[in-house]
Amino acid sequence: GSGRGAGSFPGITIQGGSLSGGGTVAKPRGGDPVPPQTSYGMTLVSTASSGGGLPDLGVFASEKVYSVYLDMRTTTSDQIPSWTLQYAPLRAPQEETATIRKQETVTPPYLLVKEVPKLPIEIARKYQRRMVIVYAIMDTQGKLDQILVMQSPAAQLTDLILEALNKWVFRPAELNGQPVSIKLLLGVPVFPSE
Repeated sequence: GSGRGAGSFPGITIQGGSLSGGGTVAKPRGGDPVPPQTSYGMTLVSTASSGGGLPDLGVFASEKVYSVYLDMRTTTSDQIPSWTLQYAPLRAPQEETATIRKQETVTPPYLLVKEVPKLPIEIARKYQRRMVIVYAIMDTQGKLDQILVMQSPAAQLTDLILEALNKWVFRPAELNGQPVSIKLLLGVPVFPSE
């Protein structure tokens, strides 16, 4: 909906999205390549304390926070779950309060080049369904900088995830039609890839 967030989930707005029934058809092993994602089924717009997919780790303050879900499959037969990307335009502190009150159009970043970290099967199985949460700044060129693991169930996962993220490139987010740097949290579900 496009409500003001005063209903069942105060402070949260859902943009886009659709409901559809039916199942998926299994593809042969390997499947077709998945093209880069150019749209999101839905975007959650929230405040830092009202939710949006990841825990409040103090990264976002009095600003609109956007959450989208990255398709991490490389082929149509992959069973890799989506990763949560939560972000807000990077602003000077004095800009944050003034900007949240005025109308703005934020176009989300889209992942162009990705690498899924290869997690050791025994560690991935041990921590399956847990999540690694990473903080970063994305510049106006779509590169990640100041990457920091904020939460992880195991130190062994940290280096592998950081190594993969250093290779990522996005089409940058835009604010009112202009590329903008963003601060972000990335929720990486621990999932064994066999």
